[in-house]
Amino acid sequence: MAEGTKIYDHLSFLNGIVSELEAIGVKIEDDDKVLRLLWSLSTSYKHMLPTLMYENETINLEEVASALLLEERKLNGKSTETTDVSALAVVGN
Repeated sequence: MAEGTKIYDHLSFLNGIVSELEAIGVKIEDDDKVLRLLWSLSTSYKHMLPTLMYENETINLEEVASALLLEERKLNGKSTETTDVSALAVVGN
């Protein structure tokens, strides 16, 4: 992810890749999707890796995506009270 890329755009890009792989029969586990997302983050979000990876026993893509979208709003100086992640489409299981 290039510095300055919006999280939503990055999620859409990654979901596109996952969709293409699943269309040809490649099964990608949710944990793998999360790890790919975390490893691809720009340096602006690297400080979140320990918390996102080790805070819970299981890694959930929707929770990680929500946390990243919230952090993006904080970094951009916007209010976090009305963060809407309903537009986030998570591909696969």
